[in-house]
Amino acid sequence: MMDATVPAEPMPFRVLLDGAMKLTRRYFGTIYPSVAIPMAVITGVAAIAQIRLMAGFMNENAAAARSGNPAGAMYGGCATFLVTMLASLLVHGITYAVLTSACVDGAASRPISMGAKWSFVLQPAVLGTLVLSFLAVAAGLVLLVLPGLYIGLMLSFVIPVMAAEGRRGSEALGRSWQLTRYNPQKRFLANPATKIFVLYLVAGLITYAVSFIVQLPFTAMQGYRMARTISSGQAANPQAMVGGILWWQIPSVILGSLVSTAVSVYSSFGLVLLYLDVVRRKEGGDLAAAIDARFPGAAPSPSA
Repeated sequence: MMDATVPAEPMPFRVLLDGAMKLTRRYFGTIYPSVAIPMAVITGVAAIAQIRLMAGFMNENAAAARSGNPAGAMYGGCATFLVTMLASLLVHGITYAVLTSACVDGAASRPISMGAKWSFVLQPAVLGTLVLSFLAVAAGLVLLVLPGLYIGLMLSFVIPVMAAEGRRGSEALGRSWQLTRYNPQKRFLANPATKIFVLYLVAGLITYAVSFIVQLPFTAMQGYRMARTISSGQAANPQAMVGGILWWQIPSVILGSLVSTAVSVYSSFGLVLLYLDVVRRKEGGDLAAAIDARFPGAAPSPSA
């Protein structure tokens, strides 16, 4: 029997990534469609709205320049663009929460109901907790960016905590902060925050590489159309040229969204496995037993 005074060794990062990949293959067909499709639709709608805003802004800016009041058009366009971006971030945060909470069930070998996951995330208390997390990270980003990145890492377990332990609000934020700081060995590479950062970095690199390949044909077509317009010798219409290029971005951003969501399934399983590993090492079997009683089913071994 293991001595309770000796901290258990953390799960090796390689084993964590391997376990996340196995869970992704097992549950991808269940989780991905109900999250990726609405995300792609929302991304496409947001892209169309931004293109229309940009075209309207260019037209208004040209008219305002002729009337001698360009500042008004600029402020109005920026405000509308900011509102659109905030709405897009809100929707992306909700869909990511749905995805991650589904991964909590998958990692514990429980049946996954995506309808139930959407209902869970749309509860006022859960939405309020997500808003608190967003505001905390946003406040940190205002303070020279790095504090925001640190706060984001420390609050990475908020969704698993809500889904597995039923905590909400500041209690969920505090719980995530406590777990991500758990590092009894005082080793940098064993620190949960370090692993979360590397996990996000790996996911980001995969997303960037695959998205670049997927979007390359559309980028090449945009360049070809611009070069053809310039070389035609006709009088250039900057607004029409830019507008045509922007509309080519719609299929590109939709495909990029589909790729990003696929990678998010993988990274979310990795995050959930790390959360479960930290809980079991920090608190032994007590909380794990409570979680299993609340959600029947044992978490699969990553090496299984």
